[in-house]
Amino acid sequence: MPLTKILPLLICLTASASAAAESAFQSLQFEQHKQQVMTELKKVCHQPKGMTDTAWANSILSSEDNQRHVREATVAIERNNTQNYWDAIGKVECPEM
Repeated sequence: MPLTKILPLLICLTASASAAAESAFQSLQFEQHKQQVMTELKKVCHQPKGMTDTAWANSILSSEDNQRHVREATVAIERNNTQNYWDAIGKVECPEM
């Protein structure tokens, strides 16, 4: 009897651990794609000398429109949609420095 009570519990724990691992992987993958977008934006919006990457990224993402465009570009990478990626990159407005 105890095995029949423990088995469903083990199945539930295994399933929830698997879902948590997938979620963590997806978050990591999203961050990698976001970094790819920010690297591409450095070619378009030149980063001033002496400004840290974090400060530069924050200046880009200070605009809600830019946040939306970076998100669109990131989703386009995930979906392997090159046209939407470049469209979203092209919509990002470079901050005045």
